[in-house]
Amino acid sequence: MSGVSEPELNGTDAKLVRKVARGKKITVTFNINNRQKVEEPELTSTPHFVVEVIKNDGKKVLMRLDKRRLSDIFSIRESTSEFECKDTNYTLKTDSLDWALYDHLMDFLADQGVDNTFADELVELSTAPEHQAYITFLEDLKSFVKSQ
Repeated sequence: MSGVSEPELNGTDAKLVRKVARGKKITVTFNINNRQKVEEPELTSTPHFVVEVIKNDGKKVLMRLDKRRLSDIFSIRESTSEFECKDTNYTLKTDSLDWALYDHLMDFLADQGVDNTFADELVELSTAPEHQAYITFLEDLKSFVKSQ
């Protein structure tokens, strides 16, 4: 996704922000703990991620995405027009969504730069800090066991 600001990493939480034309802002958030997949010979992080599209008039849409759906690298699990996901807000689950509308939502995301290429890059971006966290965990575990 071109034009992304420096990724923010807070522990295992990551955030990417991109400002686009006409005051629109796209934020992608994910947590490296969400998904890990072992592919020989290494561990790959394939996190669920959230895309927020915010227009300059304050209107926004939020979509939760995860890996794999047919030919797509990622799929939309749910969407809401509310900025915060609360139990009292309506959330559209896409399992039973009309395919034409689903395809329009995927096209909308692609127009925002959230496409299969972006999803591949997100896996690479997520895997690097996941590997570092894994190494730190092993070192901490080693120290803990040695101190017994």
